[in-house]
Amino acid sequence: MLDDVVPEALEPPEPLTPAEIVAAAVLDVPGVVRLHGGRFGGLGTYLPGRRVTGVRIDDEGTEVHVVVSDRVPVPQTAARVQRAVSAIAPMPVRVHVEDIDTIV
Repeated sequence: MLDDVVPEALEPPEPLTPAEIVAAAVLDVPGVVRLHGGRFGGLGTYLPGRRVTGVRIDDEGTEVHVVVSDRVPVPQTAARVQRAVSAIAPMPVRVHVEDIDTIV
């Protein structure tokens, strides 16, 4: 029956995964420009039909790879990322600064 069909736009959104929650928290940290896929680009969490680049959560803790701005001290940004992620994800939290973005 047509009444049983719910348009896709009206379906409730899928809940965020832990990796997506971590990614959002990291991107909210002042000085973080973007998440980074690691040296070879493959670091991330693979989900059905998508990937969360730069975030890996496993039995050993949480790993995040970021690109940071040169406008904020790098150690300060890394510490803020570590604190933000520690509040919501498995410990230990390892933060890797992969690159520094310079704004010209």
